[in-house]
Amino acid sequence: MITDYDEGDTAELYTRTKDIPVRSRVEAHSFLHHIGDVRDLDLLDVACGAGHYTRMLARAGAARVAGFDISEKMIALARGHEAQEPLGIDYWVADARTVVPQQDFDIAVAAYLLVYARDRDELAQMCRGLAGRIRPGGRFVTLTTNPDLYHFDRVPDYRKYGFRIRLADAAAEGAPIELTVTAGDSGLVIENYYLPIEAYESALHDAGFTDFRVHLPTVAPPPDGVDEGDFWDDYLQYPPAIVIECARR
Repeated sequence: MITDYDEGDTAELYTRTKDIPVRSRVEAHSFLHHIGDVRDLDLLDVACGAGHYTRMLARAGAARVAGFDISEKMIALARGHEAQEPLGIDYWVADARTVVPQQDFDIAVAAYLLVYARDRDELAQMCRGLAGRIRPGGRFVTLTTNPDLYHFDRVPDYRKYGFRIRLADAAAEGAPIELTVTAGDSGLVIENYYLPIEAYESALHDAGFTDFRVHLPTVAPPPDGVDEGDFWDDYLQYPPAIVIECARR
């Protein structure tokens, strides 16, 4: 079932999932590392949700920062944060699949966007929509669910990291990847969809991107004096998320 972030309290629950350590220690650490220095760049956060990364990147010195999401509730939350702490971010409601007249952002980022494509056609629509928003020579960086989940020799128990993953019996294109994420005292079920990594590379290439690269996640150093032992080993050996980057031709 497609996750509807405008239904009930789904948007609010999703924002609470940002509090679990894996979000900051692994996801944000890896994502921001590959985004790199954004000082003086014009930046667009696609599928920005409530603006979690949008605000981080604005604070990191981007010259112009904007974000959009298909969910009206998510954008309302993002605008609420902007009202409380003005950072000059412009937010609006839009569909990433929509092709727009060529824009001139230096970099577009997206946390968990492409995994909502249920087939190659929908993925191609997203990639064409992205291409129209980035200037030639600009970059696209995305944090996304790892398609190799369907090809691991085992899928570990990720509950110690604050989430669970359930897969279908086979890796057919469009097969669900169901994540249940801790959100305060509740669990939020999010449904992603499987497409092979080759499909991502092909769709981005056809949309006008080059230099396709995949990066495995890394873990931020622990606080001083903290010995985490082998706590992160399952995550790093069987990474459920990856970072993809490419450049606009």
